[in-house]
Amino acid sequence: MIPRIRTTARVAALGAVVVLLTAACGGQADRSEGPSERSAEPPASSSPPADEGQLVEWGKGDAEDALRRADRALDYDDTPAELVDSDVTSLSDGLRKTFPTPGERPYRLDITCVAPNTDEITLTLGRGDDEQEWVVACGERQADQFNIPAGAAPFTARVAPDKRRSENLAEIVWRLNTIATDEVFDCEDDIAGCDEDAS
Repeated sequence: MIPRIRTTARVAALGAVVVLLTAACGGQADRSEGPSERSAEPPASSSPPADEGQLVEWGKGDAEDALRRADRALDYDDTPAELVDSDVTSLSDGLRKTFPTPGERPYRLDITCVAPNTDEITLTLGRGDDEQEWVVACGERQADQFNIPAGAAPFTARVAPDKRRSENLAEIVWRLNTIATDEVFDCEDDIAGCDEDAS
């Protein structure tokens, strides 16, 4: 019981001192409340709802400029190539397409993305039982390139939709080309994969 009595007495004494100080220095006490209240405000205002105040909003002109940059990224590699197919698709719709690969010339998928608030997308390439996921950077000077051998089985390319309102003008831009066999560099099959340690 003794600790509780001491605590109560200390609180009562402090309360009396506070009352006396408030009565004697009312104006000063009022002034001290202002900074105290202001210092409590920033934490509340510094935690706005997610994505507010930090997102970039594109207008039509911004989106058109971004698409021109994407075209330049696709043109960056001047390797002789024959265009098979190309398209621009909204990031909000994603990409889900199957590509036939007839003939003997190797195929190369060139792909990039332009978006106000997305730095990269995940591209999934599949053929038969093989599947690989790749990270494609948005807004780069050169588009990412993926080699796919010709064959009877088609391959698929998928990018998950991004339904965020902030990305309603974001686009995925791609081209499918065929190239000469001696123009294939690095891995010959970016779906099946290559063993870099193989001799």
